[in-house]
Amino acid sequence: MKRLSAQASRERGAAVVSALIIVAIVAALTTSLFQRQTASTRRVENELARVQARAMLAGGIDWARLVVRDHGRREPTTRGDQIWATPVLDTRIERPGDDRVAVFSGGVQDEQGKYNLYNLARNGVPQPEQEDVLRRLLNTLQLPDTLAARMIDIVASAQPPVQAADAPSTPGKAPQARAPLPRGVDEVAALLGLEPPMRNALRRTMTLLPAATSVNVNTAPAEVIAALVPGLSLSQARAMAGERDRGNWFNNTGDFANRLAGTGVKTPAPSVSTNSGWFLASGTVVYERARVSMQALVRSAPPAAPDTIWTREIP
Repeated sequence: MKRLSAQASRERGAAVVSALIIVAIVAALTTSLFQRQTASTRRVENELARVQARAMLAGGIDWARLVVRDHGRREPTTRGDQIWATPVLDTRIERPGDDRVAVFSGGVQDEQGKYNLYNLARNGVPQPEQEDVLRRLLNTLQLPDTLAARMIDIVASAQPPVQAADAPSTPGKAPQARAPLPRGVDEVAALLGLEPPMRNALRRTMTLLPAATSVNVNTAPAEVIAALVPGLSLSQARAMAGERDRGNWFNNTGDFANRLAGTGVKTPAPSVSTNSGWFLASGTVVYERARVSMQALVRSAPPAAPDTIWTREIP
């Protein structure tokens, strides 16, 4: 009897252990399923928040276009002390009936105040005088001179060539570029494989627009002004830019030429401008757990409304 009782006790103990194991397995599976469901729900919520944040950023781009349009209608010159240059910082966006709050920050940059890499070629043909400007700028920024040839190739490849007069033509088909035009200097820097410090130097002083432009000397960094004028030192360019930024803006291209002559430089004044038609709008929206940043290139040609040439989301 004792043996039977002991055996039954062992069997009951084994059954209890088996039941506990089954309970533990079921609990683990339930927990795993719950965690997966929670993670899936959170991913859906995050994606919905990102979609809503993108929609709010589209409104931010519209705001930038309005600012640029108002500037083009009111101001004959483009300067750094005007309304378009005032950034929007941590602005709360609230909607009726929704307790959730989004925060928007953004601003507008004058892209024509930078050296336009598109000038490096014309109809796919490199322009030697523009190459000289680029090499002076790279030297001033202490960047490798070897970048010049690679930049020229990128730009020339993205420009459709002029069809020769004796070449057979296909009706309705224009000559095509060998490669697409990068959207801005960031994509150029990515193609060149540049490190962040070099990319920052390019962002500050260079741009890539879909058309040739002159530099707006009212917003150009001193390094760009020095690169435009052979014989003008960086210290002289900084003195001119410093005087400008203290409120003595260039009224027109003749004003710039006169002040350049005042530095003692004998080189004729380059072709420049004192207003701009190209701007880069940047914005960031933080909404719940989503953070979305976007850029848009805006072209202003008053009296027409500004055009958005391209937009891209920034990682």
